[in-house]
Amino acid sequence: MIIDTLSAGAVNPLYPAIIRQTLQAILDKKPHSLAAGKYPLQGDSVFFSVVEGHTRLLAEQRPEFHRQYIDIHIVLSGEEVVGAGVTGLPLELSEPFNNANDLGFCQHIASETLIHLQPEELAIIFPLELHRPMCSLTAPAALRKIVVKIDAALLK
Repeated sequence: MIIDTLSAGAVNPLYPAIIRQTLQAILDKKPHSLAAGKYPLQGDSVFFSVVEGHTRLLAEQRPEFHRQYIDIHIVLSGEEVVGAGVTGLPLELSEPFNNANDLGFCQHIASETLIHLQPEELAIIFPLELHRPMCSLTAPAALRKIVVKIDAALLK
């Protein structure tokens, strides 16, 4: 898991090229002016969605993970708390894994760390890393964000 800003991440030479290119493509599209919806960059291999919604209290949000896609959560407006766990935690499913949506839910995250994201900040979450997005510690609040999906096979 990596925490950064959108503009710094787009030019960070330590990141894989596909991550830098994707972040730069999002910047080029002027993300604050985009309507809610899905935006393909490389078909089903790389795409992002602009999401408008509300955070939920941490205890109300289920931890999740993905097997195929890298997630990048970018806050456009509002604040988001993301619960996170270290790589390698047991993935004890609370229901069968949804292969069609590359999504598994778990009951909890052992030794959960909280990441506080402000506008223009992002979290890069790799496959099998437990995370709990769209959270708040005090009260639900409006959140506008981008969720990027990059097929992890593109890193190879």
